[in-house]
Amino acid sequence: MSNFLVSSYSLSSAPRSAVFRIQDELRTAQKEVTTGRLADVGLGLGVRTNQTVSLRIERENNTRLRESNALIGQRFETMQTALESVVKTAEALVASLISNGASDPGISASVQQAKAGLQQFSGALNSASGARFLFSGASSDEPAIAFTAVGGGTARGYEQDSTAKKATADAFQTAFGFAQDDPAVAGISPADLEAFVAGGLDGLFQLSGTGEWANWSQADGTSVYNRISESETLDVSYPASDEAFRNIAKAYVMIADLGIEGMNGESRQLLTSRAIETLSQGLAQLTEIRAEIGGKQSRLETTEETLKSRNSVLTLSIASFEEVDPYEASTQVTTLMNLLETSYALTARISRLSILNYL
Repeated sequence: MSNFLVSSYSLSSAPRSAVFRIQDELRTAQKEVTTGRLADVGLGLGVRTNQTVSLRIERENNTRLRESNALIGQRFETMQTALESVVKTAEALVASLISNGASDPGISASVQQAKAGLQQFSGALNSASGARFLFSGASSDEPAIAFTAVGGGTARGYEQDSTAKKATADAFQTAFGFAQDDPAVAGISPADLEAFVAGGLDGLFQLSGTGEWANWSQADGTSVYNRISESETLDVSYPASDEAFRNIAKAYVMIADLGIEGMNGESRQLLTSRAIETLSQGLAQLTEIRAEIGGKQSRLETTEETLKSRNSVLTLSIASFEEVDPYEASTQVTTLMNLLETSYALTARISRLSILNYL
């Protein structure tokens, strides 16, 4: 016959240890019911954990691309809005020049409209998205159209004593020997005016050589590419140095700042015709830019659908590893709670046992 050493302490400690273990399991089970995934992925999956880590990294990269593409889409949308306003203003001036003709009242109205259009043009090209100017190319932290004042500092616009306006005045003075507001403007022949428009004036809107477009803009024409998927990039830059913008600005200056109001009828007619031609050319080029941006917007939409589908696939793949059966998890919680209640009751009964009860 064997003798067993039994103590009240060992009898009361055993159920308490079981209670602690059940409480730990219950906390884990409740967490899985709440989150829908394994409470400890590493412990639950073991060596397969690296697969879910890789899937989560890929999904995070995919999400970042989608967020970046949303910003690019917003950038293009703002660009389209700005360009649409430029088009409407330029088209209105073309219509005005055609309908008003070369009469004094008509020319005066067109001059005021050209000056207002020039201001609107500058404002539209200085559109920004966040802290970035949209038409500044790679120099997106600087305004696309920025005028320097004669003598230094910043001019608020072309008309505010800017170096661009001075360059126009200097070119006119060189070509004709007098200023735009001089009465002698009335004696300028159509042939001389044609030569100036094609020569001295055109040079003010060129980028290289003796071109002085720098008086208008410091936009960097370097292409700016953004990645829109793992294998695709997209050029998102349309700088103010593009020929379309230079032609529109040139047409505005023809009407607003060459003294057309003081010219004779033939020269007025010539300058009006050249302004219409230049504006029309700029608008045609601008239409091409807008169409190109529209194509890129469609490409972004297609890429977004692909990335969205990819995100769904990755989420399902991760779920197949990490998610728990909600019914099974709930059943386990109920079972553990019942077991815990039983353990509490058993512990209470054992704690009341004493040898004194049997003496």
